[in-house]
Amino acid sequence: MNVNQGQVQFIPSQNQLLMGKKGPLCARINMDFSAAPAYHLDMQQVQSTNQFDFCQTIFVDNSAGGAPISITIQGSGQVIVAKAGTQGYYNVVCPNPIVMDFSSAGGQLAQILLINVAIPGSVWPSA
Repeated sequence: MNVNQGQVQFIPSQNQLLMGKKGPLCARINMDFSAAPAYHLDMQQVQSTNQFDFCQTIFVDNSAGGAPISITIQGSGQVIVAKAGTQGYYNVVCPNPIVMDFSSAGGQLAQILLINVAIPGSVWPSA
């Protein structure tokens, strides 16, 4: 199932060293893996209209998840696996345009933040 880019919300984030033209920014995406086990995200249209420059960090809230969330970044081939019951920041190698595939068999709601600044990677269990 494709992610509807019209539902992507852009929110300010804290500053680090390198950031986009609009300053620190997050693209918040809510994914309902009970509706579909996989999503394809292509941010080319959003990037062509200068709404979001690039992605350096991904935050994944899989606290409600009963299964891991797998994120494959096209172009770099990097694969991130966010374990069930965790939240965390993941540093990414994400060439432009931003194209990612998300999948999970857990049937959960998950919040994903694409962040245009570098945030040190850290993962913690949700309680």
